[in-house]
Amino acid sequence: MDGTGEVKGLPDWRVLVVGGASGMGKTRVGRALARRYEVPVVEVDDIVEALLAVTLPEHLPEVHFWRTHPEAARHTPESVVERQIAIAETLEPAVEAVVANHVGTDTPVILEGDYILPRPTTPEGPVRAVFLHEDDEGQVAANYLHREPEAGPQRHRARVSVLYGRWLAAQARAAGVPVIRPRPWEDLADRVAQALGDASTDTGAPARTSATQSLQRSPAA
Repeated sequence: MDGTGEVKGLPDWRVLVVGGASGMGKTRVGRALARRYEVPVVEVDDIVEALLAVTLPEHLPEVHFWRTHPEAARHTPESVVERQIAIAETLEPAVEAVVANHVGTDTPVILEGDYILPRPTTPEGPVRAVFLHEDDEGQVAANYLHREPEAGPQRHRARVSVLYGRWLAAQARAAGVPVIRPRPWEDLADRVAQALGDASTDTGAPARTSATQSLQRSPAA
Protein backbone atom coordinates (compact mmCIF):
# COMPACT_ATOMS: atom_id res chain seq x y z
CA MET A 1 0.00 0.00 0.00
CA ASP A 2 1.14 3.60 -0.48
CA GLY A 3 1.39 6.41 2.06
CA THR A 4 -2.36 7.10 1.85
CA GLY A 5 -3.30 3.55 2.81
CA GLU A 6 -4.36 2.62 -0.71
CA VAL A 7 -3.90 -1.08 -1.39
CA LYS A 8 -1.69 -1.77 -4.37
CA GLY A 9 -1.38 -4.80 -6.60
CA LEU A 10 1.62 -7.10 -6.52
CA PRO A 11 4.84 -5.43 -7.62
CA ASP A 12 6.25 -6.33 -11.01
CA TRP A 13 9.40 -7.64 -9.31
CA ARG A 14 9.66 -10.73 -7.15
CA VAL A 15 12.74 -9.84 -5.09
CA LEU A 16 13.70 -6.33 -4.07
CA VAL A 17 17.22 -6.22 -2.65
CA VAL A 18 18.02 -3.36 -0.26
CA GLY A 19 21.75 -3.40 0.44
CA GLY A 20 24.35 -1.21 2.07
CA ALA A 21 26.51 -1.07 5.16
CA SER A 22 25.23 -1.01 8.72
CA GLY A 23 23.68 2.20 10.00
CA MET A 24 22.50 3.45 6.60
CA GLY A 25 18.73 3.05 7.14
CA LYS A 26 18.07 -0.24 5.34
CA THR A 27 15.74 -1.64 8.00
CA ARG A 28 13.74 1.57 8.18
CA VAL A 29 13.18 1.86 4.44
CA GLY A 30 12.72 -1.91 4.08
CA ARG A 31 9.76 -1.80 6.48
CA ALA A 32 8.31 1.24 4.71
CA LEU A 33 8.57 -0.51 1.35
CA ALA A 34 7.04 -3.67 2.83
CA ARG A 35 4.00 -1.61 3.82
CA ARG A 36 3.91 0.09 0.42
CA TYR A 37 3.96 -3.16 -1.57
CA GLU A 38 2.38 -5.42 1.07
CA VAL A 39 5.18 -7.98 0.96
CA PRO A 40 7.33 -9.47 3.76
CA VAL A 41 10.92 -8.58 4.58
CA VAL A 42 13.66 -11.19 4.88
CA GLU A 43 16.77 -10.05 6.73
CA VAL A 44 20.14 -11.50 5.77
CA ASP A 45 20.93 -11.51 9.51
CA ASP A 46 18.36 -14.32 9.81
CA ILE A 47 20.24 -16.33 7.17
CA VAL A 48 23.44 -15.81 9.15
CA GLU A 49 21.82 -16.96 12.39
CA ALA A 50 20.43 -20.06 10.68
CA LEU A 51 23.87 -20.97 9.31
CA LEU A 52 25.48 -20.39 12.70
CA ALA A 53 22.95 -22.77 14.25
CA VAL A 54 23.54 -25.65 11.84
CA THR A 55 27.28 -25.40 11.12
CA LEU A 56 30.53 -25.49 13.04
CA PRO A 57 33.36 -22.95 12.71
CA GLU A 58 35.41 -25.44 10.71
CA HIS A 59 32.55 -25.70 8.19
CA LEU A 60 32.10 -21.97 7.58
CA PRO A 61 34.94 -20.15 9.33
CA GLU A 62 34.11 -16.77 7.77
CA VAL A 63 30.48 -16.87 8.92
CA HIS A 64 31.57 -17.81 12.46
CA PHE A 65 34.44 -15.31 12.49
CA TRP A 66 32.96 -12.64 14.78
CA ARG A 67 32.06 -15.29 17.35
CA THR A 68 35.41 -17.04 17.23
CA HIS A 69 37.42 -13.80 17.05
CA PRO A 70 35.41 -11.14 18.95
CA GLU A 71 38.54 -9.05 19.48
CA ALA A 72 38.84 -8.54 15.71
CA ALA A 73 36.01 -5.99 15.79
CA ARG A 74 38.46 -3.60 17.48
CA HIS A 75 41.11 -3.92 14.77
CA THR A 76 41.73 -1.15 12.25
CA PRO A 77 38.65 -0.14 10.25
CA GLU A 78 40.36 -1.29 7.04
CA SER A 79 40.96 -4.74 8.54
CA VAL A 80 37.34 -5.02 9.67
CA VAL A 81 36.12 -4.01 6.20
CA GLU A 82 38.29 -6.68 4.63
CA ARG A 83 36.60 -9.23 6.89
CA GLN A 84 33.14 -7.87 6.08
CA ILE A 85 33.78 -8.37 2.38
CA ALA A 86 35.03 -11.93 2.97
CA ILE A 87 31.88 -12.77 4.94
CA ALA A 88 29.63 -11.31 2.22
CA GLU A 89 31.41 -13.38 -0.42
CA THR A 90 31.00 -16.53 1.69
CA LEU A 91 27.27 -15.85 2.17
CA GLU A 92 26.64 -15.11 -1.50
CA PRO A 93 25.48 -18.65 -2.45
CA ALA A 94 22.99 -18.67 0.45
CA VAL A 95 21.63 -15.26 -0.50
CA GLU A 96 21.33 -16.30 -4.15
CA ALA A 97 19.44 -19.44 -3.10
CA VAL A 98 16.87 -17.33 -1.22
CA VAL A 99 16.52 -15.02 -4.23
CA ALA A 100 16.08 -17.96 -6.62
CA ASN A 101 13.49 -19.55 -4.36
CA HIS A 102 11.29 -16.45 -4.33
CA VAL A 103 11.63 -15.96 -8.08
CA GLY A 104 10.87 -19.62 -8.71
CA THR A 105 7.85 -19.75 -6.40
CA ASP A 106 6.53 -16.35 -7.53
CA THR A 107 6.40 -14.99 -3.97
CA PRO A 108 7.49 -11.35 -3.70
CA VAL A 109 9.83 -10.41 -0.88
CA ILE A 110 12.17 -7.63 0.18
CA LEU A 111 15.65 -8.91 1.05
CA GLU A 112 17.66 -6.57 3.26
CA GLY A 113 21.08 -6.73 4.86
CA ASP A 114 24.71 -5.68 5.21
CA TYR A 115 26.14 -8.80 3.58
CA ILE A 116 24.43 -8.56 0.19
CA LEU A 117 26.76 -8.03 -2.74
CA PRO A 118 25.57 -5.97 -5.74
CA ARG A 119 24.84 -7.95 -8.87
CA PRO A 120 23.62 -6.66 -12.24
CA THR A 121 19.84 -6.36 -12.51
CA THR A 122 17.49 -5.16 -15.23
CA PRO A 123 14.64 -2.64 -14.83
CA GLU A 124 12.09 -5.15 -16.08
CA GLY A 125 13.55 -8.23 -14.39
CA PRO A 126 12.18 -10.18 -11.43
CA VAL A 127 15.06 -9.06 -9.20
CA ARG A 128 15.62 -5.37 -8.52
CA ALA A 129 18.15 -3.78 -6.21
CA VAL A 130 19.07 -0.51 -4.58
CA PHE A 131 21.97 0.24 -2.27
CA LEU A 132 21.97 2.91 0.41
CA HIS A 133 25.11 4.85 1.21
CA GLU A 134 25.75 7.69 3.65
CA ASP A 135 29.29 9.04 3.32
CA ASP A 136 29.22 11.27 6.41
CA GLU A 137 30.82 9.42 9.35
CA GLY A 138 29.32 11.88 11.81
CA GLN A 139 25.83 11.15 10.51
CA VAL A 140 26.36 7.38 10.69
CA ALA A 141 27.65 7.75 14.27
CA ALA A 142 24.55 9.80 15.08
CA ASN A 143 22.38 7.06 13.54
CA TYR A 144 23.98 4.48 15.83
CA LEU A 145 23.62 6.72 18.88
CA HIS A 146 19.93 7.23 18.14
CA ARG A 147 19.36 3.52 17.60
CA GLU A 148 21.59 2.22 20.39
CA PRO A 149 21.97 5.02 22.98
CA GLU A 150 23.11 2.56 25.63
CA ALA A 151 26.27 1.84 23.61
CA GLY A 152 27.40 5.47 23.57
CA PRO A 153 29.31 6.98 20.63
CA GLN A 154 30.44 4.30 18.15
CA ARG A 155 32.90 6.25 16.02
CA HIS A 156 35.03 3.22 15.09
CA ARG A 157 31.95 1.35 13.94
CA ALA A 158 30.80 4.39 11.96
CA ARG A 159 34.18 4.55 10.22
CA VAL A 160 33.91 0.87 9.32
CA SER A 161 30.41 1.38 7.94
CA VAL A 162 31.42 4.31 5.74
CA LEU A 163 34.44 2.47 4.33
CA TYR A 164 32.48 -0.73 3.70
CA GLY A 165 29.61 1.34 2.30
CA ARG A 166 31.95 3.09 -0.14
CA TRP A 167 33.17 -0.26 -1.39
CA LEU A 168 29.61 -1.58 -1.78
CA ALA A 169 28.52 1.63 -3.53
CA ALA A 170 31.39 1.37 -6.00
CA GLN A 171 30.48 -2.26 -6.71
CA ALA A 172 26.81 -1.32 -7.14
CA ARG A 173 27.54 1.49 -9.59
CA ALA A 174 29.80 -0.83 -11.58
CA ALA A 175 26.89 -3.29 -11.78
CA GLY A 176 24.42 -0.59 -12.83
CA VAL A 177 22.55 -0.74 -9.51
CA PRO A 178 21.16 2.56 -8.14
CA VAL A 179 22.96 3.99 -5.11
CA ILE A 180 20.77 6.25 -2.98
CA ARG A 181 21.66 8.62 -0.17
CA PRO A 182 19.38 7.95 2.81
CA ARG A 183 18.72 11.59 3.71
CA PRO A 184 16.22 13.11 3.74
CA TRP A 185 14.57 10.20 5.54
CA GLU A 186 11.06 11.46 4.88
CA ASP A 187 11.04 10.66 1.16
CA LEU A 188 13.52 7.79 1.08
CA ALA A 189 10.88 5.15 0.31
CA ASP A 190 9.58 7.29 -2.56
CA ARG A 191 13.08 7.76 -3.95
CA VAL A 192 13.71 4.01 -3.80
CA ALA A 193 10.41 3.35 -5.56
CA GLN A 194 11.32 5.90 -8.22
CA ALA A 195 14.67 4.20 -8.75
CA LEU A 196 12.75 0.97 -9.34
CA GLY A 197 10.63 2.65 -12.00
CA ASP A 198 7.47 2.70 -9.88
CA ALA A 199 5.19 5.12 -11.70
CA SER A 200 2.87 5.39 -8.68
CA THR A 201 5.26 7.70 -6.87
CA ASP A 202 4.98 11.38 -7.64
CA THR A 203 8.15 12.52 -5.95
CA GLY A 204 10.50 14.62 -8.01
CA ALA A 205 13.56 13.67 -5.97
CA PRO A 206 16.45 12.15 -7.93
CA ALA A 207 16.70 8.39 -7.66
CA ARG A 208 20.48 8.25 -7.67
CA THR A 209 22.93 10.21 -5.66
CA SER A 210 25.68 12.20 -7.23
CA ALA A 211 28.95 10.34 -7.28
CA THR A 212 30.59 10.14 -3.88
CA GLN A 213 34.20 9.26 -3.36
CA SER A 214 34.63 5.51 -3.89
CA LEU A 215 36.83 3.40 -1.69
CA GLN A 216 39.89 2.69 -3.78
CA ARG A 217 41.06 -0.87 -4.00
CA SER A 218 43.14 -1.44 -0.87
CA PRO A 219 43.72 -4.31 1.57
CA ALA A 220 40.24 -3.52 2.93
CA ALA A 221 38.60 -3.77 -0.47
